[in-house]
Amino acid sequence: MPSLADSQARVVACLQQGPAHFPADLFAQSKERALLGLKAHANTISHARLVALEQAYPRVHEHIGHKAFHALSRAYIEQDSILACDINGLPSAFPAFLANQGCDAGTIDLARIEWAWLDSYHSAEAEPLALGDIAGLAEPELLALPLAAHPAMRLIPLSAPLSPALPELAASDPAALMIVRPQAQVLFHPLDATEQAIATRIAACKTMGNLLDHALELGNDATAMQQIVMLVQAGALTQSRG
Repeated sequence: MPSLADSQARVVACLQQGPAHFPADLFAQSKERALLGLKAHANTISHARLVALEQAYPRVHEHIGHKAFHALSRAYIEQDSILACDINGLPSAFPAFLANQGCDAGTIDLARIEWAWLDSYHSAEAEPLALGDIAGLAEPELLALPLAAHPAMRLIPLSAPLSPALPELAASDPAALMIVRPQAQVLFHPLDATEQAIATRIAACKTMGNLLDHALELGNDATAMQQIVMLVQAGALTQSRG
């Protein structure tokens, strides 16, 4: 008698790859009746996966239209690598898939933004560094302050103008989009090229002094501290504890 794990694997293979993988010895009913039940189950799973993808990328759906989105979604979920994903991990590779399908840069950027939004939303909690935390520090203390990127901060370099499906950013033409979740709400922050370059360096910085040095390299004395303040106000930084 096959083990439970082996039996489950054979049923999954049939659901994913069709009747050629039907496990004939696992069902008391006729093959035709068992296949009918498995087909209904496979259709239910397929529909749930399509719905999950649509819910993960509502703005891409709006941007390219239902027919195009549905066609791309079905091709995406039928890949072997995606068939092996659970429902939570299923949407993660969709932006790369759109790139491989030759979609335009704006659509790919939009998909990357939507996945980063979800990733930020589900990321770890941390207390963001606030201006009040640094306002009373003397210069040596400020420069030595240990810091790190907030775990919910995501940085998306852009390769095309922002999609109309992001109307809240219609007035901006950023080089990158920073996504943060300092408290409960996920927020978008358009960045110019210098701000993007500074934000990119956060991960390599151990202290506020390191980050300020990078800001000075990329700008000047008049703007460097303003750019650091922008990152603090956005909630992109947290005080490192070790």
